[in-house]
Amino acid sequence: MGAREEKSSDSERQMKNFAYIARDSAGQQVTGTLPADSIEAAAAKLRADGRYVISLKPASESSSSSSSARSASGIKISRAEVIQLSNQLSVMLETGVTLSDALDCCGLNCTNPKLKRLVDQLTTDVQAGIDFSTALSRHPRSFPRLYIALIKASEKSGKMSQMLTRATTYLRDEQETLRKVKGALTYPSIMLGFAVLTTVFLLIFVLPRFTTIYANKGAALPLPTKILMGMSNGLIHHWYIVVPSVLLAVVGGWIFFRSRTGVQCRDFLELNLPGIGAMFRKMHLSRGLRTIGTMAGSGVNLVECVETARELTSNGHYQRLWSRTLDQIQNGRPFSEPLSQSKLVPPAVTRMLASGEKGGKLGMVMEQVAGFSEHELKEKIAELTRYIEPAMILLMGLLIGGITLALLLPVFSISKVVAN
Repeated sequence: MGAREEKSSDSERQMKNFAYIARDSAGQQVTGTLPADSIEAAAAKLRADGRYVISLKPASESSSSSSSARSASGIKISRAEVIQLSNQLSVMLETGVTLSDALDCCGLNCTNPKLKRLVDQLTTDVQAGIDFSTALSRHPRSFPRLYIALIKASEKSGKMSQMLTRATTYLRDEQETLRKVKGALTYPSIMLGFAVLTTVFLLIFVLPRFTTIYANKGAALPLPTKILMGMSNGLIHHWYIVVPSVLLAVVGGWIFFRSRTGVQCRDFLELNLPGIGAMFRKMHLSRGLRTIGTMAGSGVNLVECVETARELTSNGHYQRLWSRTLDQIQNGRPFSEPLSQSKLVPPAVTRMLASGEKGGKLGMVMEQVAGFSEHELKEKIAELTRYIEPAMILLMGLLIGGITLALLLPVFSISKVVAN
């Protein structure tokens, strides 16, 4: 008896797992794994169960081939492509199409080779019996942690199409907010760069002509003109020192702001610069609350929600805020308590969060507060843009007008000498 049990256990250890894709008697596609002595035996088992085999291969081979085909950080696609893919999957799942068939259909319609390769890998993983959230987590550069967490929650609740719609809405709102912030910063950067190029052009090509005229007249030059002539002379005759110095300063600044001290300095300036600081405060707060509210409303536990908000925040001050919040709620303290003790969160926001927490509707209140903060952010960006435009025009007028005035001051002096 014991020898028979030992023999049966040895045969079970010799059996292999095979991943299969097949169609049942109703024509529906099914996936999974089953143990068998060989691939022929596995196919015979599937046929005996009334299933038509589409694909059959060892499970270890399937997983190793899919993992070797991808890099450690997965495939990178744009956020717009993630939104488009999510919309397509949500619509097809809502109509009753299986996830495997929906992914297969999306892969056939892809025109971007990189997107097609990603969808094909997702399809292979899902057909091999891997959870969709696990397949997505292999491509962290394309799918943020919040997106993966929502899909994981949907796998437990069975509401994947609704979660995909929710995740798509979050990604679209986040992309719109970042686009507006970048747009508000791009305009002054372009104007400032144009002002610098105009100044350099005047110093190199215009001022030397006036210098020759003033030298022939022998007129006494005022101090502003002497300063400009010195700058012009340095740019023209010592460019081999000026250009490397500027490049060195740019590279040094880039290295500094990537260091720990530089990141801390950048984070401080980001939140405390006049005008711009208020915009970034609203952006980081609304993004964090939107992340927590979206995940909490989808059934994700609060600890994981706050962890995700901390990882998605790029500013160190808000990262520390969410870290303190995480420690407090793990110790059984209310979510709103550490927020009320921080200067990064307005008192009105903490009061609303506290009331939502008492009423058991924290997720809903956070999403509403995030929407209100995002609306304020849009108004702040519009206000900042209205002020930046005349300010940059005034700056360029003062800069170019000052150079022009410094060039013409000696002309007035020469005219007085001739008149006398």
